[in-house]
Amino acid sequence: MQNNFGETKLEAQTAGLTVSAANVIAMRARIEALAQMREAWEATEYARSNDALYRVIQNCYALYQDLTGGAGDIAARKMGFNDYFNSLGSTTNPNAPLSAKIIRCIFGNKDRRRLSTYHTVLRVVIANKWALDEVPVKIAEFGGVQEMSLRKGGAALTPKNKAERARAALLDTTLATVASDKLSRMGNPERIGEQAVAVVTQNEDGSYNVHCIVHSSSAVTAALASYFGANKATLTAQEAAQVVTHSVAVQDQLIAAAGAAVNASSALIAA
Repeated sequence: MQNNFGETKLEAQTAGLTVSAANVIAMRARIEALAQMREAWEATEYARSNDALYRVIQNCYALYQDLTGGAGDIAARKMGFNDYFNSLGSTTNPNAPLSAKIIRCIFGNKDRRRLSTYHTVLRVVIANKWALDEVPVKIAEFGGVQEMSLRKGGAALTPKNKAERARAALLDTTLATVASDKLSRMGNPERIGEQAVAVVTQNEDGSYNVHCIVHSSSAVTAALASYFGANKATLTAQEAAQVVTHSVAVQDQLIAAAGAAVNASSALIAA
């Protein structure tokens, strides 16, 4: 009886293993089939969808170029754009950069997270000054819009943090020096060396009319923070380049110091 019972139990275990093995094989086949479906989707519908999205962003970039330069009546083009933007009843900050307004006009306002992603991509395109016809290829080389959005990284910055980063990048360079009798009369010797904010109007020829000067630390911080937000991709790239340059300089110094130490040791041994 014990032997018969043992044989019956063994047969049941063997049968159980056979069923389990069949289930394992069936599950593997099911997953492989789904993976093949995914590969086919990536190579067809998904790829076509991404290509179409990249072309839309390419045209957003073309629109940005037409609104910031090129031949013809730029003022009229900007008026037409602003009329359309205002007709949307947009909740976007009217002081938002032009690139953000373009994304809002083209992609609507249904998914703010998606708008932020597309705006990041457009800012990268603008900052890198890619040729218009290479935009889709470049976006693909960067890993797509989501990857480009993730690369912006970093924790949320306060306005003060943004202003400090913009100040560090800007104050070593001067775009122009403006002087006039009226400006001189507005000057305050106690403010020498301090930053101020000017209210100016840009003319069609690229010149600016200066209307007033505001000496206010909060106004300067707000202006620099706003500049950082509108030019984050460019400033981040500059910071990264500075880090690399500094690292190379430090490495060169270490190599030179090591070489000098070796030469000094050799001289002592020779002596």
